Amino acid sequence: MSTLLSIALVTVRKPASMTMVAGMTMLATAPSAFAHPHVWIDANAEFVFEDDKITAIHVRWLFDDLFSMAVIDEFDQNHDTRFFGDENTAVRDNAFAALAEFSWLTHLRRNEELVSFAGATDFKADITDDRRVSYDFKLTLETPLDPMKDAISLSVYDAEYYIDVAYTQVDPVLFSGTKSLSCHFEMSEDEKNRIYFDLVAPVRADVICAAKVADGGSSGGLAPGDFVLVE
Repeated sequence: MSTLLSIALVTVRKPASMTMVAGMTMLATAPSAFAHPHVWIDANAEFVFEDDKITAIHVRWLFDDLFSMAVIDEFDQNHDTRFFGDENTAVRDNAFAALAEFSWLTHLRRNEELVSFAGATDFKADITDDRRVSYDFKLTLETPLDPMKDAISLSVYDAEYYIDVAYTQVDPVLFSGTKSLSCHFEMSEDEKNRIYFDLVAPVRADVICAAKVADGGSSGGLAPGDFVLVE
């Protein structure tokens, strides 16, 4: 581990982007690097159901080109444009694990109250063909949530706005494991929970579930009119 990487990780109260980029020289040496935002993430989320209750959220991030280049240079030791074995472990331990302090930039609410995750599992870092770094991981819940009983919403953001996290345009929210429920989502700006000195309203996905009709099926993803682009 480089000296810069070590320094960046010893102070847990650093902004989320500092934790992620760890000791990349460009962040450590350039004051202009702290303009907001600095890192960009395209995110989607899959609600995992068991017995028609939400038990976990599977998250996928796709990073911008510049951050991806820094991570590849730091952790792809054998230059095969993949993170296998020890490389994946190094990315997880040095550029992901500390994000637990920031709820992994994933904010789940039940009746407008934040819900804490039990932890992050199944972490996998990868590199796409166009050399963008992706993270896949699962956030598990301590107690399953019932979307028929409670109002459930999900937002993806960094409250300090060092990182701009945005839902993908295609399949931003998916559902798996639903048995007797048919679920979809509705997107809107979350005016109740503005971030960064109240300058930014993060986009939230409200989960809407209903009992399946006898001859109905679950699309597991987008239905016409589900996704509303907020500009």
